[in-house]
Amino acid sequence: MSDLPVYHVPGPPGEAGFVHGRALEDLLTRPFVEAYVARLAETNRCDPQDLRAQSRRWLAGLPAHFQEEIEGMGDGCGLGTDPVAAFLYADIARPTGAESPGARARRFNPAADPEPPPGEHDLPADDDAEAERESAGGPMCSGVAARLDDGAAWIARNCDWLIATLTRGTAAVAHAAPNRIPIMAVGIRGDIDVDTGINAERLWLHLHTLPALDDPPRDRTCISWLFWAREALETCATIDEVERFIERTARDRGVLAIVGDGKTNGAAVFECSKGGHVRRDADLERPVFATNHTIVKEIDAEREAKSRAGSTVGRFCAIRARLRDGAPRRGPDDLIDLLADPGVEMRTPVNLRTIYSAVAQPAGESVWFASGGADGRPAASGGRWARVKPPWRSRGGAVRR
Repeated sequence: MSDLPVYHVPGPPGEAGFVHGRALEDLLTRPFVEAYVARLAETNRCDPQDLRAQSRRWLAGLPAHFQEEIEGMGDGCGLGTDPVAAFLYADIARPTGAESPGARARRFNPAADPEPPPGEHDLPADDDAEAERESAGGPMCSGVAARLDDGAAWIARNCDWLIATLTRGTAAVAHAAPNRIPIMAVGIRGDIDVDTGINAERLWLHLHTLPALDDPPRDRTCISWLFWAREALETCATIDEVERFIERTARDRGVLAIVGDGKTNGAAVFECSKGGHVRRDADLERPVFATNHTIVKEIDAEREAKSRAGSTVGRFCAIRARLRDGAPRRGPDDLIDLLADPGVEMRTPVNLRTIYSAVAQPAGESVWFASGGADGRPAASGGRWARVKPPWRSRGGAVRR
């Protein structure tokens, strides 16, 4: 059994949101929510009123069923919709003025840069550095997929993000909406979006942010990226179905989607811009690893020497060095050790840490999770690892739509 809180929120969106909001009454108090939003506004260099305006626009752009779920949360905790929307949006708020004309040099979020250079809004001097900084503005990520000695596919990831989010704690949420695949997401307590999760079809999905300078195409639905991942988990049972979902939807930012199917022990990495994508099926006889840039990007010795601590290149090279010393063989221990490597884990930036880490074996519907601390303790090396059991396992396996 796990000591990670697991919230079960079955039912239609409004009802599920109400149940979740009621269960979070101790967290979603007006003093805490107001203080949390104010702290994230300061961290993200966003005027608090502008943050609330951004959150209302963000909410209005979500699919209707997610809007209903957030409205239900507001009713359940007693705060109402707008404060809950601001609470859920605050960590991804953009700096005030970042969306104004001529603000190209401020399109990233300075708070999410592992090591901001002098002149916080200066553009980097070369294309590679620009792409590296362009991934800032969303969580940094490091991930590995490999076939271990037990013959199964295993996937591991660090989520590196704002330390302030850990004042909320961490939790798992089990969603079971009508006519949708049950899912379990792990992450920050109170979230209903997903950047790390598994569904009852033994499909694992997690996201890395990825540079993307294109605009979402207008001929398809565009979904805010973390809710895009949740929509994929609730509607897809196979890697091929995920690809068809990617093709018919758009995203509001670029992502790497790391997908593992426990039914086949297969895995794939989808490099997604806002409208396009490239699929890279994983040959798990050799570990596949990714940070926040395309996985086929060549990193030579000169580029490695120029990389900054915590950057997408720095973390990529640290994983590569670990794997050169020997591929992981035993799960979850070898993968936990890799995630806790000082070059892989985010440990030192002012605002950022590895806020949580996860290891999964989709075939066995097995997930291990560790949380960082609001005091700056990183998750993989400093957290307590616990096994989290998806609720449908006790009912004899996968639940079809």
